[in-house]
Amino acid sequence: MLQDQMKPGDRSFPAQASSALAGALGGFEERAETVPAALRVLASVFQREADAPLLERLEACSADLSKVFDADPLGGLDLGDREAATEVLAVEYCRLFIGPSGHMPPVESIVLGEGQFWGPSTEKVADFYKTMRIAVARDCRMVPDHISMELDCLAILEEKQQGEDAGAFARGHLLRWLPSLVDHVEERAALVFYPMWAKVLYEMLSELYAVERL
Repeated sequence: MLQDQMKPGDRSFPAQASSALAGALGGFEERAETVPAALRVLASVFQREADAPLLERLEACSADLSKVFDADPLGGLDLGDREAATEVLAVEYCRLFIGPSGHMPPVESIVLGEGQFWGPSTEKVADFYKTMRIAVARDCRMVPDHISMELDCLAILEEKQQGEDAGAFARGHLLRWLPSLVDHVEERAALVFYPMWAKVLYEMLSELYAVERL
């Protein structure tokens, strides 16, 4: 049996990104189609600093995304100057998640206060990937418990219709530390972009995997 492979460096969106998000948040009637696509959209947003391709894809479906968020997630950005808007979002990502100070990397072991990258949580996540026969691309530089890696894992499990395994992983990992990350983003963000995406992510996972929201 061939292993599924996570490729978190690939920032490609599904053709109907906004429809996937709306479907995933709206009852999961087409779960096999909408949930993996929605998870990969969310992984793309949080995997690294914003770049021009990401902003272009988001701008292309901004009207539909506004319906999902009940507001414009690109609000506050001057989309008439895409280069400047991309730079503003990249700076915001760095300030929230990279540093130099007051930041919180979107990594399970760090958010849970283990004091290091590749802590005990990382080992547990890596072991889960091996158990599920999910390989990480050799050129991947992210730790296994980075938010985008964990979301990509969920997407693969959903595609394979392993909902029970996905639920166990989400409840045992992402949903344990996402509330703290959401709080950090809401407290530190200068733009609406990342707070909106973080809250939608938490809402979607909570509803999908039957966890009471805070």
